[in-house]
Amino acid sequence: MIIAILTLLFSINIHAESKLLDKVAGVINDKIFTLSEINRVKKTLPFRSEIAPFIYNKKSYSDNELLLLLQHNFIIKDKLAELGYVISDDSVESRIIETEKSSGLNRTELHAYLKTKGISYDEYYELIREAMEFNIFNSRIIAPLVSLTDQELKNYYIAKFSQGKALTFKYSLVDFTIDSSKVDTNDYRKFQESLTAYRKTGSLPSEYSSLSTNDLGSMTDEDLPKNIKEILKTSEQGKFSKPLLIDNTLHTFFITKKEIVDSEDFLSKKNYIYNQLFMERSGDILNTWFSKESLSYYLISNL
Repeated sequence: MIIAILTLLFSINIHAESKLLDKVAGVINDKIFTLSEINRVKKTLPFRSEIAPFIYNKKSYSDNELLLLLQHNFIIKDKLAELGYVISDDSVESRIIETEKSSGLNRTELHAYLKTKGISYDEYYELIREAMEFNIFNSRIIAPLVSLTDQELKNYYIAKFSQGKALTFKYSLVDFTIDSSKVDTNDYRKFQESLTAYRKTGSLPSEYSSLSTNDLGSMTDEDLPKNIKEILKTSEQGKFSKPLLIDNTLHTFFITKKEIVDSEDFLSKKNYIYNQLFMERSGDILNTWFSKESLSYYLISNL
């Protein structure tokens, strides 16, 4: 096979009937890539980046980079076939139909749209197949090799979102309220001791008989105003907070439960952070993986 391919490489670039035949850009096993194929990918790169951004993830490529990318796509397809994953024409067609439905296009309108993007339907069809293959390859082969801890996600969050906090307190609270005129402002300790006893015995001194309670359920720091948040941070689980005066009403919070949890802001950004770190980490792993796998293939670059 090697002799045949070398013969082809030398012969393919000679004149035939006064025409220069398409140059062989490179080879992997028995698959030949021509220069016109490389140029075609380069010309349609913006659209390819839209459809398969994890494959075509750069704004521009050299001819050598594109050849390597195409050779890698060949390895991915071959590796998946070896593992029993083959993207059939029916699977590609189903994905295209889903895209048409979500975009509100029929097949004629899709063809017209692709024309505005400078890509043929056949190219689009194979591009969809490539994207599906890469998704399976990424999830089945590369993702298990990428290790990301929750602490790494939080470190990234703290570094990139300096105004936010990855962790917050979560409370289960009962709000005990009473008109401030019923409590001696110089003896809050007596009031708190009475509340502690009330939790155990159910009885209160007569001066606190107008006491009301309101179960606030679960709340985080992010749900609370600053004055309440500051008091609760220094309060212990299973105890009452210091009294807080708000509009002539004295509030004392019983902390049924207090725990540290992920903040809502961190949780809202967690998937984004994971994807960013995954792309960074998987890039190095991909390069290493392809370098190792390429040793099992016959590759030639003629650029």
